[in-house]
Amino acid sequence: MRFSLQTLSLLALALPLQVEVSSARSLQERATSVADWVAGEIPIALSGLFRNIGSSGEFAKTANTGAVIASPSTVGPDYYFQWTRDAAMVFKVLLNQYINGNTTLEGLLKTYATANDKLQKTTNPSGSYTTGGIGEPKFLVGGGAFTGNWGRPQLDGPAIRATVLIKFANMMIDAGQTSYVTSNLYDSGFPTNTVIKADLEYVANNWKSSGFDLWEEINSIHFFTFMVQYRALVEGAELANRLGDTGAAAWYASQAAAIKNRLTEFWSPSKGYLITSLNNNARSGLDCGTLLGSLHGNGARGFAVYPPTSDEVLVTLQALVDVMKPLYGINSAPGAPGIAIGRYPEDVYDGAGTSIANPWFICTLTTAEVLYTASKGFSTAGKITVSSLTQSFFRQFLPSATAGTTYASGSTGFSTLVAGLKTYGDTFVATAQLHAANNGSLSEQFGRNDGFMTGARDLTWSYASFLTTAAARTGKLAF
Repeated sequence: MRFSLQTLSLLALALPLQVEVSSARSLQERATSVADWVAGEIPIALSGLFRNIGSSGEFAKTANTGAVIASPSTVGPDYYFQWTRDAAMVFKVLLNQYINGNTTLEGLLKTYATANDKLQKTTNPSGSYTTGGIGEPKFLVGGGAFTGNWGRPQLDGPAIRATVLIKFANMMIDAGQTSYVTSNLYDSGFPTNTVIKADLEYVANNWKSSGFDLWEEINSIHFFTFMVQYRALVEGAELANRLGDTGAAAWYASQAAAIKNRLTEFWSPSKGYLITSLNNNARSGLDCGTLLGSLHGNGARGFAVYPPTSDEVLVTLQALVDVMKPLYGINSAPGAPGIAIGRYPEDVYDGAGTSIANPWFICTLTTAEVLYTASKGFSTAGKITVSSLTQSFFRQFLPSATAGTTYASGSTGFSTLVAGLKTYGDTFVATAQLHAANNGSLSEQFGRNDGFMTGARDLTWSYASFLTTAAARTGKLAF
């Protein structure tokens, strides 16, 4: 996304998804509320995902079975490749659908595992199966190595892929398919011949190394990467223990603990927010990748570090919104429903080259997803404690919010704060709604001044980001 060194339902599969340009327009031209738009967009976004999955997808017929193309765009920019991270984000969405009852997706999830086992074993510029090649971020759609200049290695993709397949493996074991798991997903051998264990070994042995960030530009140590690595190793240790691989489980758990200890390094007391990368003085450190790290680095159980409910994440979100607001002309346009969010304030990637950067659907929707997830998290906890750090943030919703006060479930203050978080999230979804095509297609970016969609068309991750946001909004994000 990309400037660096350099089945489901018949409805979803049948929906037309033509390429269409959007423009900045008044909300009055939109016939639906945010809730109605989200409901209507869900099958369109699902269709968008399937169209980009090889080899049956309309836009991915030349791709290997189970491969996920980033976009059908082949020029200005050329995104007709498969990225480990992007594919894992897509299959995280499909796994959530599977968890929520769509059992027809089991075969596709198994195909994804098989396809990625092959990718792991494809020698590439980052190395071979046992010498670092698992950290290669990008492959040809046919499964071959991409040998051009690129920001490599990238250490987040193997962790996210492992997290998806670990959850799937546990579900297969619960369904009596342990032999499938031990033959294809996780064995106790060393060296391993299975996809999950290969990823976990790579993460456990390489997390201390620098690598490129999720935007493929900065070679450093990154918050997003640490967060997803931490989650993968915690959940990987649990799976290893379940399958009797206790030595590996202890190793993964020890490395997860070490990552957890280092995550505090990303909090900057002087700046008052979480920075995205260490030792990068050329930027402010504000980045929507931090919000993505909070979402994708936290599981459903109690091992969370910097979850969306944390003071640090909420104030970082607001700092990002505040710095983005004056950057883009559309944010001050009459009738603008909310603030469009880009990757980071110093960004110069315009979707095809370098000039002036634009807001992204991923980042605008991710901001909403953090707020929805925080709202649900506080509701589950049954209380919100306002601190000196978050007093200003919560006063957007409750002007009388006071540091040191705990608002308990059932109180007016608690209800106001929880509702305020969701309403605030809706403003970001409304912004995405405003700049999406009338037929629901989503590109990578939309123009900072005119609101027209730009960058790669039908971006698979844009659709995935919408779908996780929609699930968080309705409280159905099971994974």
